[in-house]
Amino acid sequence: MWRFGRRELLMVLILLSLPCCSGNVKPIVRVTYYSPYPLAFYNAFWEQRIPDVTFKLTNPSDMPITVRITSEYVGISYKAVTTVTIPPRKTVEINQTIPLILDKIEEIKSETKIPLHYVVECRRGNGWYVICEQTEMVDVYPINVMVWALKLKDGRMKNMQDYIAVFVTPNSEAVQELLAKAKKFAPNHELKGVEGKVLPQVEAIFDALKFEYNVSYVNTPFLYGRDYVQRVRFPSESLKLKAINCVDGAVLFASALEALGIRTFIVLLPDHALVAWEDPHNKLMYALETTLINSSFNVALNEGLRELNENWKNLTDRNPWNGYLVDIEACRKAGIVPLPLY
Repeated sequence: MWRFGRRELLMVLILLSLPCCSGNVKPIVRVTYYSPYPLAFYNAFWEQRIPDVTFKLTNPSDMPITVRITSEYVGISYKAVTTVTIPPRKTVEINQTIPLILDKIEEIKSETKIPLHYVVECRRGNGWYVICEQTEMVDVYPINVMVWALKLKDGRMKNMQDYIAVFVTPNSEAVQELLAKAKKFAPNHELKGVEGKVLPQVEAIFDALKFEYNVSYVNTPFLYGRDYVQRVRFPSESLKLKAINCVDGAVLFASALEALGIRTFIVLLPDHALVAWEDPHNKLMYALETTLINSSFNVALNEGLRELNENWKNLTDRNPWNGYLVDIEACRKAGIVPLPLY
């Protein structure tokens, strides 16, 4: 179990008064980065243009300055390079999202520290003069860890619950194979998505997991809340291990339902998670208790509906930590997408 501490979550601000590039020009550089870095969010951060590092450069002189900024996570990324000319008496902000090497981040299996290295250079004649070079150790979480909240530099907590959608992988080979096997249990051996009746298709997926994959529920801890992080299995791993806990099961079913074009939700409760979906024909919301995979579909469906109705007030109030409804379709529109590895 991990708890976030102030040291890991505090935004780091570095203020450097730097030597001259030329003449009396004295640029000032401010560097901001966040730690910890949830590697599972990398592709979403990229799509959303959320920077890894922000540089604020001030030119206090009456002459323009050309500056080149290079940053990288040593050993797991390519270099991000930006060149900018700062007008006299102006401040510019440069945001860099560092391109990670996916094969390298997949090798990280536990919480660790990665060197963030950056260099700021000024042009002098035909060459470049280093005015700032720094390496900071950044805490990172592996790609199978969900971070529920991040602490911002002003002390506020940013709700990250929607980012559970990065673990929902409708296009993965494993999920497509699951749907192919589910056809065996579907009416007329077809999965029509929103064009057909939804409940029989969900039942077909349920039966495929139960009878074709022999998936079973494993009671592993579900750590939820702004002070916690949670290990989450991608659907491919759940299918390989033939085991799910509540959040793994919700992610697995959500992946299959999204692949069929069905509007899908993950229901997050203080001590539990389940999957829900909207039936496009009657506009009603249904829910499934995935931990009852070894029971009948009707038992799992009825229990899911009971839990959804019982907690609806908490799911729709203003406090996201009483319960939270993650709309996968809305997450995709917001750029919260899975890693391309899965």
